Amino acid sequence: MITLVRLELLKMRTTPAMWVTGGVIAGLTLMSCVVTILLAGKNGTAPLGSASNASHVLAVGAATSVGMLLLGITISAGEDRHRTVLQTYLAQPRRGRVLFAKLLTGAVVGAALGGAAYALDLAIAVPLYATRGVHHLPLNLAELGAGTVLATSCFGLLGVALGALTRNTVVSIVAALVWVGIIELAVLQPTFPVVGKWLPAAASKALTNLGQGDPGLLNPVVAAVVLVGWGAALALIASRVTVRREVR
Repeated sequence: MITLVRLELLKMRTTPAMWVTGGVIAGLTLMSCVVTILLAGKNGTAPLGSASNASHVLAVGAATSVGMLLLGITISAGEDRHRTVLQTYLAQPRRGRVLFAKLLTGAVVGAALGGAAYALDLAIAVPLYATRGVHHLPLNLAELGAGTVLATSCFGLLGVALGALTRNTVVSIVAALVWVGIIELAVLQPTFPVVGKWLPAAASKALTNLGQGDPGLLNPVVAAVVLVGWGAALALIASRVTVRREVR
């Protein structure tokens, strides 16, 4: 299993997908952090250094989760697209082990990406706040960082599982973006918040402390359990389907 995971990590390091995803997330983090701090208190935005303002500045979980969801899809569906999955199964015929290695890789890379993005955000925000007279943020930074890491890791897991189920990169990416951006955020959460708060995007939002005082979101601890549950459930379904269906 360790060898399989190392091979998956090698594949990721030698393809542009991971580096492009990391670069986009870093750019979005930098831009969002600087703009939110500089425009704080203007045009009705939250005051500089307030809990709401700091939450938005440090809310990198949305970008890292979506980025890792798409990257996770390429980890599994990408091999079917390029037909390299046949060589992988020749080297390791037990398809369940191959998928488990991909799922583990998605979770580990997601955790690393989430942690790196949050660290970058802090490294930019803290000095910038200090230059504007704010030396203390009214947030639990450790809890927020842990939530970002967990959310990104779980979305990596979800991406790998979704890619394994469809075996089509384009279909998986479109389905993921439509589900998160339209079905969850635009339809279910505003219209049926009782249902929407139990879905992955809302759980991820609650983990990054954007839901402070928001009755439409779960408690962060409950949100963590829900998000892990979604990842585990989809991974289990993907493993059963992968083992039983014909290799193309």
